[in-house]
Amino acid sequence: MSLRLTQSQRQSLGFRQIQGIALLRLTNEDLAADLARRAAQNPFLRLRLPAGTASPGTEDLADSQGGLYAHVTAQLRLIGAARADEALALAFVEALDGNGWLDRPLSHIAASAQRSLAQAETMLTALQQGIEPAGLFASGLADCLRLQAIDRDQHSPAMAAVLRHLDLLAQGGAAAVAKAAGLDPDQVAACLARIRRMDPRPGLAFGGPPAPVRAPDVIVSRAAQGWQVALNRATLPVLDVIPDARAAKGMGAIRAEAEWLSSIVERRNRTVLAVARAVLNRQRGFLDHGPGALLTLSRAGIAADLGLHGSTVGRVARDLLVDTPHGLRTLCSLFDGGPVRAGPDRRPGAQPAAAAIRHRLGQLIAADDPAAPLGDAELAAALCREGKPLARRTVAKYREALGIPVCAQRLRQRA
Repeated sequence: MSLRLTQSQRQSLGFRQIQGIALLRLTNEDLAADLARRAAQNPFLRLRLPAGTASPGTEDLADSQGGLYAHVTAQLRLIGAARADEALALAFVEALDGNGWLDRPLSHIAASAQRSLAQAETMLTALQQGIEPAGLFASGLADCLRLQAIDRDQHSPAMAAVLRHLDLLAQGGAAAVAKAAGLDPDQVAACLARIRRMDPRPGLAFGGPPAPVRAPDVIVSRAAQGWQVALNRATLPVLDVIPDARAAKGMGAIRAEAEWLSSIVERRNRTVLAVARAVLNRQRGFLDHGPGALLTLSRAGIAADLGLHGSTVGRVARDLLVDTPHGLRTLCSLFDGGPVRAGPDRRPGAQPAAAAIRHRLGQLIAADDPAAPLGDAELAAALCREGKPLARRTVAKYREALGIPVCAQRLRQRA
């Protein structure tokens, strides 16, 4: 053992820098709540909240909007886990689709709420068990039916085996399910009879997809000179520093804190608007034609255009909600890597995004001949003719991600 003296240099963030970075992550409504707390502690700050932003809470908003979102949100206050972590619970509500299923993997929901996977799993179990009707917050059809079977005390080993092989039902009927599950045909028939009395899409009973959890932070509108991107002033707070020459001695630090906060909020707004404009400028095709025209886009590319760090773009885009001509979308949903394929042009933004290709694939399958549905190879050829060359196995992967069966199964279903 020995003593040794070393000298080194390192850079660390100060307290104010950390606070400034934290403001980039906030939505307009979260920013208003944070500034209200700060203004109450600083006499030099004057906060002006737009009309309507400080009124109803989550429950009142849900009641006024109606539908699936209102139904689910009204029950959150009855669940202890949701009351303890409202942000994570609302992340699950945002992930509901019109069927009442989750439209994204559990790991994505946990990441969006900055929670661990174990915390997300615990919350999911609480929501599935505590919110009626049974089957909401399922990951898919089989999971939805499993939750309903548990709720009805019908989740026997035979029922579990049938649900595991439910995809074979359309291909080979009950006999194929019985063979794969190792059950008697009578057991399979009894389970299928119970399944037919279940609701595979419980969310549809509430009249369409859930309403948005909150108002948008950015609004996109068409003007004579093109698309205009602006912050939503209906939810954006305005912070001013009160000039007070009579301030008592010893309050210089408090006034300096107020001036710093006012400048950092203004910088936050400029950064948010700049990132939103840069992203939507790259995705003008989406604004003009919809999801089928999305292009590949990376955070690093936007950061390079604006002279920012990639993590800054990520913080801004994570929860920012944009009102587009094609509905409300998070800004981060407009970033997409796209499939890897051979081609003369691999520049970022020069090829369709994976989401656009999946959208077009769904359109092709919906429009095919019911008597002769297109196979994966034929779909790949059709996409190639449109300038989207993909391998057959990639088309199959995208088709499965959309929940669309193979052509032979589609033919039997239509028959």
